[in-house]
Amino acid sequence: MGPTDRPEPAAGGESIADEGSTVVKECCADEDAAMDEMSACVQRRPGEEECADAEADEMAASMQRRVDALPGKAHESEPFTIFRVAGPMRDRNRHLYEPQMVSVGPFHRGAARLRAMEEHKWRYLRDLLARNPGDAPLAAYARAARELEPTARRRYAEPVPLAAREFAEMLLLDGCFIIEFFLKGEDRAADALIDAAWAMQNVYNDLFLLENQLPFFVVERFYDIATGGLGRDYLVTNLLAKYLTMDTPQDAATARPPDGEILHLLHLYYHWFLPPEDRTNDSGGSGTSSKEEDEAWDEWLAKPVHERVPWLMPPATELQDAGVTFRAKRSPRSLVDVTFSRREGALEIPTVGSYTNRAMLANLVAYEQSRGRWELQRVASYVLLMASVADGRRDVELLQRAGVLARGDDETAAFYAHLCPPPESVNNCYDELYRHVREYRGRSWNRHRAVLVHDYFSNPWTSMSAAAAVLLLVLTVVQTVYTVLPYYHPS
Repeated sequence: MGPTDRPEPAAGGESIADEGSTVVKECCADEDAAMDEMSACVQRRPGEEECADAEADEMAASMQRRVDALPGKAHESEPFTIFRVAGPMRDRNRHLYEPQMVSVGPFHRGAARLRAMEEHKWRYLRDLLARNPGDAPLAAYARAARELEPTARRRYAEPVPLAAREFAEMLLLDGCFIIEFFLKGEDRAADALIDAAWAMQNVYNDLFLLENQLPFFVVERFYDIATGGLGRDYLVTNLLAKYLTMDTPQDAATARPPDGEILHLLHLYYHWFLPPEDRTNDSGGSGTSSKEEDEAWDEWLAKPVHERVPWLMPPATELQDAGVTFRAKRSPRSLVDVTFSRREGALEIPTVGSYTNRAMLANLVAYEQSRGRWELQRVASYVLLMASVADGRRDVELLQRAGVLARGDDETAAFYAHLCPPPESVNNCYDELYRHVREYRGRSWNRHRAVLVHDYFSNPWTSMSAAAAVLLLVLTVVQTVYTVLPYYHPS
């Protein structure tokens, strides 16, 4: 075969070049077909455009019907007063926010662990009806429940997937259960639920969880029917005050309801948990107008940066090194009655042992977090302060020696740390106290004096050694003076 000869393709076959050309042509043909198909899909016939417009109109009409069905008016704030606790606070302390025995309201309704108490609700309803059978039939409660249902539903911050009749029945059962529970305690009547101390305490705690509330006007209305019109003030001051003030500094004999609307049982407890001078707009809402909020915002922006940025109190051991001493406050007005003496450098904190109901404290913080953003959050401020000063093991031991924390209660520090809300979300009531502590801590003399006391006067032996050294120094100076004095004055 010569150099110019080319191999003949096999019979019935094709050359490699022809095969490649064929493949390229097929690929191009496929791409062209795909482009034609895409173009055909993009283009619509006139009938299809009309169909799409009709679908859009139908979708808009359906959405408009849902918008029109919303309660309230545009740009009108919803009257939410009952919330779920959200965020890390709930994740770390779920058992503090969820009911253990009885559900009240829709958030925990139907939970498997709470079904046993549902039968008790029906028994308590029967007992309440038997108190005044002629003047307060079940139909009167049912009519009131249906009347209150739309307003009560709007108080919950989450949509409630219950029909109007189911929601009204829930209000009736839960509201009558609350009234009969407190009436049985008032009557001291024999009851298996009341007589079992552990059961009564668990039910009592469940009635003050933020997620487990009924609007107070529901309880008030049913109490009015059951008692023939005694009214809100009688319910609050003659019945509820005896129970809600047991763990508060408020005296039941002088307890008065807050001004304005009572939102729920937890709000009423919060009102009595703080002394009158520590309350700010207890009516429950934000209590401030838009103009007042704008003024508060401008005032906050006018502060120096170090006062605007949220900060925490230094740990107790650091404060002690700076000369600050800790004391258990005598006769505190409330749990949040924390003060600082600038003259003595003493930070006085109420003893924690007298406030042991952690579930109640956790839900008071949650309630404060659900209020207006410009409301002073006194309980949350206290939790932040305690989480700051009790930061480590040595801090806890220092606070135990001072009497602020109970001996052996090492879990309290961890509890405050887990309960602590984000500092930037708290309108802190201790701003001035923090400023005074910061100023005291910044004085070098206080720090040097603290080192002197800690190193030389921390126990009797070092105190005696320091005193002996001072005495020896004084005697040496006196001896030197009497030795040198005759040289200058021979006579």
